[in-house]
Amino acid sequence: MFDKITIKGKVAIEDVPTIVLKNYLEECTQGDEVFYKSTAYANFDGCHIEIRGTQIKCRCSICKLWSKEHTGKLENSKPMTMANAVRTINSLLLRLMLRPEDAWVTYYEIGLTMKMERPADEYINEVLDIKERTMWNDANYPVNQQKTTEKSKHFRKIMKIYNKTHEAEEKKRVGVEKNVLRIETIYRHQKVALTELISSYYLRKIGRIFYEDWTALRFRRNIRAKEGVRLGQLERARELFAIGPDAYIAKYKQMFVDRQITKKQWETMRTYAKQWDRHKEMFVEEQTEYESEYKDRILRGYQVGIVTHWKENS
Repeated sequence: MFDKITIKGKVAIEDVPTIVLKNYLEECTQGDEVFYKSTAYANFDGCHIEIRGTQIKCRCSICKLWSKEHTGKLENSKPMTMANAVRTINSLLLRLMLRPEDAWVTYYEIGLTMKMERPADEYINEVLDIKERTMWNDANYPVNQQKTTEKSKHFRKIMKIYNKTHEAEEKKRVGVEKNVLRIETIYRHQKVALTELISSYYLRKIGRIFYEDWTALRFRRNIRAKEGVRLGQLERARELFAIGPDAYIAKYKQMFVDRQITKKQWETMRTYAKQWDRHKEMFVEEQTEYESEYKDRILRGYQVGIVTHWKENS
């Protein structure tokens, strides 16, 4: 389930020449400083490495490295377990000649790839929010190809859901599977000891958090009214279920200020929203097929990716 990761650490000065040779690093200068970094070869190799003195930094995708070892292809569309990820990280450390106790992680991604019954963008279109954080359409992608929580510098944890099939097609990859949906949690501005990150305790914790977060992903639902409810109340209820009473009140207050609705309309909507806990008992929320299938897939992915690791390491 690990994808992109940034590892920093300290290597022995006598090992630097060997690391440079093993990883095809080039010698660079900046003023009086001599350092080493990856060439364009890293795009095919999967690891971007830089060494300054005894400090080493490596950026890579654990999922891609695992895929390359087992299929020969540097890609991350196939699911992997936490057990696979830990083995791949340990192999990477040998390649970097870096001891786990001398390394820490400043950035990492936890993700899950799911093969769905319908095109991935249809599921993304139905997504509203997660953990009370709005999921925004990413401006760098066509509508409903990727949604993320806010990416500002104040957030150390970012969550995104995207169309993996579309991404692969855009990069002109051959043999792309259809209807592949991916969810990811990005942890940035971190400083986690690598020994802690790959410990069973930590993997259990981040796996459980990942599952709990992503099962809280909120989809649009079918709203059915009980007998005696007017059509106008049903339309109002659908919006309140979707955005909540606070956002509903703020929206229509602004419309009143902008003179798009009358004072009487505004007061009616405000009163209804403030009494929403009582009114919503007249309506029934029903999961759509999109939400039901998504929750089934994420449960399966959690059981294979996380629970299997616990069994293998118990």
